[in-house]
Amino acid sequence: MAPTAASDIVTTTTTTTTATATPQFPPSDFTQRFAPSHDLIVSCGCVPVDPPRRKVALLHDPSTNTTQLPKGRKNIGEDLLAAALRETHEETGLVVEALPLRVATRATPSQALLDAHAHIEARPNVGDVTDWLPSCEPLAVCAYRCDGTLASKLVFWYAARGDSTATPRTDTREPWEQHLQLEWVDARHAAARMTHAADAQVVEKALADMRRSGYDI
Repeated sequence: MAPTAASDIVTTTTTTTTATATPQFPPSDFTQRFAPSHDLIVSCGCVPVDPPRRKVALLHDPSTNTTQLPKGRKNIGEDLLAAALRETHEETGLVVEALPLRVATRATPSQALLDAHAHIEARPNVGDVTDWLPSCEPLAVCAYRCDGTLASKLVFWYAARGDSTATPRTDTREPWEQHLQLEWVDARHAAARMTHAADAQVVEKALADMRRSGYDI
């Protein structure tokens, strides 16, 4: 099912406040919405990249002729990044690790992080968005309604480093994932291979963040 607008992912609305609305956004975009826990799926995935070889790993499903990125539901009590790396390993058989990038994020940097990077010359003032500090924060989030369960679904995406020359394991997939085909493709062609437009945007965002971080890809 194609992703829908973020404003459609929840089920119950509350009162609308339009004081902060701007001409670029309809008032409904500023409406608080509520989704109960049983109507919410939190999923996590990765854009697996091999920086030296400028390749991206994709999963092709021959039964539906769709191509996508590895992702899956988080476990109870599991960290989001850990879930993304685990699901990527399980679905691809690859050994992957988080790839720190200069992701523009609204997450607040701790004082310990600022102190650790105090050596950076001409360090920008830390404002609402931090884009100079390497981190493993999510590079994007996709939001839509799951066509199978009709639950609201959030997918948190991360960048992960892998080796396209390594032989992937064959015993990591669930029974319903055995037919998936792993492909390493040229990074320049990866977005065009995606079946869903939102997945293509995730790939493009990951590659853009890599270039901002100094990678030639």
